[in-house]
Amino acid sequence: SRKPKKKNASKEDKRPRTAFTAEQLQRLKAEFQTNRYLTEQRRQSLAQELGLNESQIKIWFQNKRAKIKKASGTKNTLALHLMAQGLYNHSTT
Repeated sequence: SRKPKKKNASKEDKRPRTAFTAEQLQRLKAEFQTNRYLTEQRRQSLAQELGLNESQIKIWFQNKRAKIKKASGTKNTLALHLMAQGLYNHSTT
């Protein structure tokens, strides 16, 4: 179910898309392999270490979990395992 868009939300309200560096992505993927869900404390320390906002970390993890969940209906077990490790990036669309 999609949320209706706010009609009076200005462009300034929306944060521009984050372009993560290779190092940031490597660290995020490594952390995800260890734990798919972060504690608030771990999210804070990771954000500080990577120079990102906590919300950017939180959204990255949400998106990564959603991507794996979406693919779970169409991919085989090996592909899901590789995707969770960040080794399988083939899009289903």
